[in-house]
Amino acid sequence: MKIHKIVQRNLSEIEEKTIKHFRYYYDNKECFALIGDYVVVRLSDDHSDNLEKLKQETLDNISNLLNMPPDFRTYVMDDMFGLVEMNYGIYAVSPEKLSDEEIESGKVDIATALAVRASCLEACEAGNIIAINDEEL
Repeated sequence: MKIHKIVQRNLSEIEEKTIKHFRYYYDNKECFALIGDYVVVRLSDDHSDNLEKLKQETLDNISNLLNMPPDFRTYVMDDMFGLVEMNYGIYAVSPEKLSDEEIESGKVDIATALAVRASCLEACEAGNIIAINDEEL
């Protein structure tokens, strides 16, 4: 497992937490790019261990998402956080654990879902790759 830090600074606590979340969600078996606080792009196994191709795949997925209506699904994860899945492998985790009601019902509240979805869109519009988690499959 390798982290390629793309930005010329230390990763923030939130960015490191997001990487840990998605490593856990993907069982340490997937490549992904961190593109914002709580937001990642899942990458194909085909480009593992090729940083330039991983970067290009990330930018292509971001562009594809921004050129179509942003459909999404939500999930209550076993660590009690909410997950928003958008097209083209773009995901975001809620900044806080979900409420007891959301966890008990197994459904992410629409207000929470829309706020997390908005963070996905903001990160895509910014178009910055912060780091790439390369699992070297």
